[in-house]
Amino acid sequence: MDARRYGYLIFKVSERESDFVMIIYFINKTKNTVVIKLNNDEFKLNSNEILNIKSESEKMLFNCYFNDNSTFKYLPLSKSVITEYNFVLNSLYDITFNDENCEIVLSHKQAKGSNLELYNFIDIQLSNGYINNKKFFVQDELLAKQQLYEARQREIKLEKRLKIVDVLQTICYIAIPALIILIGVWYFVDLKTALYILIPLSIVGVVIGLLLKKLINIFNNKLDKINSEYDKNSNEFIDTDLFFDKNYILDVIKNK
Repeated sequence: MDARRYGYLIFKVSERESDFVMIIYFINKTKNTVVIKLNNDEFKLNSNEILNIKSESEKMLFNCYFNDNSTFKYLPLSKSVITEYNFVLNSLYDITFNDENCEIVLSHKQAKGSNLELYNFIDIQLSNGYINNKKFFVQDELLAKQQLYEARQREIKLEKRLKIVDVLQTICYIAIPALIILIGVWYFVDLKTALYILIPLSIVGVVIGLLLKKLINIFNNKLDKINSEYDKNSNEFIDTDLFFDKNYILDVIKNK
C-alpha cells in the first residue's frame, strides 16, 4: 500500500524489536513543505501530511525548517536599499515524551525584530511531552550573506553615480556661465556686445542647472518618503551580522 496516498509517511528509528515502542506523529499544519532532519535521515513533509515514526527512546532531537530561501524586499526603483529582511530559520528541538503516543504539530510562526528583520520559523505543539531546549539559526546563512553583500555593492555604485550627477549640476551652475564669460570676452572686445550674448546664455545655463536640481530633489524626496516609513523604528546603521547571531534570534522570538 502506498502510504503517501493517504497523507502518511512511515519511518522506523530502530529495527530492533523492543517491548517499549514510542509512536510519534509529525503533522504539518503549515501551507508550505517542511524539511525534517532526524539522526542521519531527512524527510520532506508537504502541507497537511503526517510522518509516522517509531522510536524506542522517550527523547528526540530533530531539526525542521521550510524548504525555501531567505529573501529581501527593496525600495521601488532600487535593488540596493533593503526595506525588509525575510529570513528562513532552522529550528532545533530537544524534546521528551511522557506517553507512548505523541503528536507533534508543526505550525508557521513569524517574529519581527526592531531592525526591519522578519524571521520565519516552525513552532511545535506536543500532545504528550515537553521541550527541553530549542535553538534557531538562519537556514541559508551563506546565501543570505551573499545577497546582502551584492546589495551593498549596488549601493556603492549608486552613491558614485549620484556624485557624478552632483558634479554635472555644479558644472551647470558655475562652469557653463564662467565659460560663457570667457568666450564673450575673447570674441567680443566690445563689452556691450559681450553682455548682449553673455546674459541670455547665462540665464539658459542657470535654468538648466535649476531644472536638473529640481529633478534630483524630486527623486530624493520620493526615496526619503518611502524609506522613512520603514526606518521609524530602526537604527541609523544596521549591523547585518547581528541578524545571524543565534542569541539575538532567540531574543527576537521570545519577545515577539
